[in-house]
Amino acid sequence: MFSKFRSTRLSVALLATTALVSGTAAVAADAPAADDVTEVTVVSRRPLAESDAAALRVQKNSDSLVSVLSADEAGNLPDQNIAFAIGRLPGVGLERDQGQARYVNLRGMPRKWATISFDGLSVVSAEGRDSRFDNIPSAIASQVLVQKAIVPSMPGDTVAGNIDIRTRRAFDYKGQKISGKLGIGRVELGGGEEIDSNLVYSNIFMGGKLGIVAQGSYYRRNMATENWEVDPYLTQRAAAPGKTFAREFEYKNYRLTRYNSSASLRADYKIDENNTLFASSIWTIFKDDELRDNWIVRLDQGTNAAGVAYNSDANFSAADPKLGTVYGARLNARIDYRDSEEILATNTIGGEHKNWYGNDVSWRLNYTVGLNGGDTPVTAAFQSPSTFTDRPTAVYDFRNGEQNIVRLYRTTGTTTARVQGAAVLSAEEFNTPLQTFGRNAGGETTQAYTAKVDFDRQSELFGLPTKIEFGGLFTARNKKNELETYTATPTTLAGKGLAVPTWATLAIDDPYKGKQVLGYTFRYTNQGLTNGLMDSYINTGAAVRDTAASTTNYWKVDENQIAAYLMATTTFDWGNIVYGTRVEKIENNGQAYVNFSATSTADYRLVQTSSDDTLFYPSAHLNWNVTDKLKARFSLNRTASRPDYDDLRPNYTYSDSNQTVSGGNPNAKPEKQTGFDAYLEYYGDTGFLSAGFFYKDIQDVLFSQSGTFGSSVLNSGTTDRSTYTLTTLRNGGDGKLSGVEIFASQSAETFVEGLGWPEWLGGFGVKASATLSDSEVTVPSVGGVPARKVSLPGTSDGVYNLQMIYEKYGLTVRLAYQYRTTWIQDIGTYTMVGGVAVPTDNGDVYWDDDEEVDLSVRYQVNKNLEWFIDGSNLRNQGARRYGAVSTNPIEFEKFGQRYVTGLRFNF
Repeated sequence: MFSKFRSTRLSVALLATTALVSGTAAVAADAPAADDVTEVTVVSRRPLAESDAAALRVQKNSDSLVSVLSADEAGNLPDQNIAFAIGRLPGVGLERDQGQARYVNLRGMPRKWATISFDGLSVVSAEGRDSRFDNIPSAIASQVLVQKAIVPSMPGDTVAGNIDIRTRRAFDYKGQKISGKLGIGRVELGGGEEIDSNLVYSNIFMGGKLGIVAQGSYYRRNMATENWEVDPYLTQRAAAPGKTFAREFEYKNYRLTRYNSSASLRADYKIDENNTLFASSIWTIFKDDELRDNWIVRLDQGTNAAGVAYNSDANFSAADPKLGTVYGARLNARIDYRDSEEILATNTIGGEHKNWYGNDVSWRLNYTVGLNGGDTPVTAAFQSPSTFTDRPTAVYDFRNGEQNIVRLYRTTGTTTARVQGAAVLSAEEFNTPLQTFGRNAGGETTQAYTAKVDFDRQSELFGLPTKIEFGGLFTARNKKNELETYTATPTTLAGKGLAVPTWATLAIDDPYKGKQVLGYTFRYTNQGLTNGLMDSYINTGAAVRDTAASTTNYWKVDENQIAAYLMATTTFDWGNIVYGTRVEKIENNGQAYVNFSATSTADYRLVQTSSDDTLFYPSAHLNWNVTDKLKARFSLNRTASRPDYDDLRPNYTYSDSNQTVSGGNPNAKPEKQTGFDAYLEYYGDTGFLSAGFFYKDIQDVLFSQSGTFGSSVLNSGTTDRSTYTLTTLRNGGDGKLSGVEIFASQSAETFVEGLGWPEWLGGFGVKASATLSDSEVTVPSVGGVPARKVSLPGTSDGVYNLQMIYEKYGLTVRLAYQYRTTWIQDIGTYTMVGGVAVPTDNGDVYWDDDEEVDLSVRYQVNKNLEWFIDGSNLRNQGARRYGAVSTNPIEFEKFGQRYVTGLRFNF
């Protein structure tokens, strides 16, 4: 932090610049001329070092197991969103969308097991139980705490951990503060621009009583995506054991603009030294404007040269699933313009009151609303006719796994003697008439009203100083899904005297934005023209509103929670013990429309269901100060993850002929776990080291299973449907998760000084972490398929982070490497074929190994300005999914590198 230089006139000029960087220099007002100066001491900011020091102070003083990410003094984290930022911490795996970090897996656990809170108050996510973090810009945070072992004052559904985003407060600063960032860059794939900006204003008024802090941020990225999919796979046949054939092949080359903005305002008022009131409002908006033009080859709609169906036993026994020819395959085309918007708004008023009848009191009233919008301004489908000579012959080559490809040819010959004709380079040369042209509007809305109060007081227990904490919480949440659907067909268009559009009439001649080798080409569609057509179809009545779709897609789930906790922290001369319990009573009420008609005439009736549950969450934490620098932590806790809202919805469909029911499960119970943690933390002068072991015993894991419906809500007249077979998510699987987590951070400064090496070498540092985990959960036997064991979704065997850092003389360079091994995304369904359990389609779906390299460079121009340049995904690694085994790839996509440069300012 402090540097000494013996100088000549040139070096003094350099030092003057360095002094401007820090704003502090030990030079007196009557300093001698430059030639006479022999020594100057300057203070140079080191943002990452300062952030790390602040984070470690919080972590060391915490009474539970946490990892902390702290913004530097200028108020900036070096990553754009919260998911990306906390992905640098140990034990955090990332799930990405379009190359952008979105969800987190804490210590190899499903993403729905991680909860989110702002300033200690748990809030509902716009997606429900899945806490999504790409819609939260890092600009709003002064600190992020990843709480891995919960205490009774935290929500009981925090199984994997809680990500607590601590926002700025005006009283964190001495007076007026203005800081922010303005950056502009380029996305390599597609050549689009990237804009990243934020602004923070903070000040104190009324003689130090009122503090106001306001924040705003705006992020935009234009990009393209390269993507192909081979999905789904057809069920294996007894006649062709071990062979897995793809049903279809699809090119999905997207154009998209992604927006992320936020605004927040917080006011704190000090009534006196013991009483403070505050009000805060935080708004985040994530918007995805995606133009999806897809061309799909349905291999299962073709034959071999002799006219034998591609998906027949006879063909499967002879054909190669990785390399072959399909004659007269059906060609589909789709347009899907997604205009999805995710909004999270959380508004809180509260107070902190010290020494109120011997208690410190904290209270909160909160209203949070989340919108998970799924608007599709245009969704259109085109399909080739049934005549095989109007369809292509498709030559597929799936041997590569990263460059799967299909090439198109004309189809000639006869039905039983088909011939591959001339090559066709453009899919548009084939006749694919319009089937439907529609629009979907709506989405999921979640609301939550929360009241929370906490008390703590200093006392004694067994003669030892003990802090007693207790409190309660009430939350009323509801989530509903509403959808409007409009559809135009060639028939409805002709009825209004309107021309039926073709792909050619909607196409635009913009060049292809990707770089992958295509087996066939096609043009992008014109967004403005296509949207305008849909508007005109609705205005003229050619697009008909589908009331049945709106009704059957409606559902609502209400959830009321009452919670109370009691905990104590008893202090010893060697550390402390934190212990207590939490109790939560949950009531759920669901409603949805079900068609009770046995004929073509709809008879929709509102079905309502209810359930309740009461759970206890005891925990104990031991924090042992082995030495001043070495700390040991042990934790034993009980938590549970409740089913997601859409899992509880009663939107049933049934078949009287088959006596079956499908839909949600209002009676689904929480997935429970008992966890143990043991960690050692070493806080050195210029480094930090931690190592730990964690274990979780898991019960009642939810899986798709069949069983007796057991409810009378679908009974009508004399028909009793309570004995029908319901296929839905049910509790039944048990499992375990265990792992080790290692983290090390070290600066070379002390080492270099001790050896007398050149001072500039002291700027080097390194951070490294590794989380090695192993999970196992039993999937219950279903439909004759024996019980089997799989990994928990989101669990990688290894998650690794490595950061190489140089920070000296106002220059900060960070080269970051992230790697995680394969993990399971979804647990699939299986069936018995020839006495062997095989996937019914893709089976268990996995994401392959994920790797990313990022570079961040910062240089302090002066005490107020800092120049930066960031590079993301520098190796342009692709994302790959596969079904059941790695030789069955489902999807491969690339997003390109991204570069942003600009200025940060701090006044």
